[in-house]
Amino acid sequence: MIAMFTTLLMFYVSQNNIISLLIAIEILLLTVTVKIIYLGGQFDDVQSTMFALFIITLAGAESAIGLSLLVSYYRLRGKVTNIL
Repeated sequence: MIAMFTTLLMFYVSQNNIISLLIAIEILLLTVTVKIIYLGGQFDDVQSTMFALFIITLAGAESAIGLSLLVSYYRLRGKVTNIL
């Protein structure tokens, strides 16, 4: 729970840096996934493990799309700072 609040704080503070923003979103998704896996293990629920795998897949796709947009923006403008 503390990791989620820390990630949200990092998300709020780093609004002008897109790389920190992407990292904050990834950490937030990872903490939610770990929490879901833990609760699924407590209640012997297989569906929560499948849902956690789905979240990890979406997080990987989100980071790949975000980084590809970042590379495209860098090629277009020549710098990445202060794009928000």
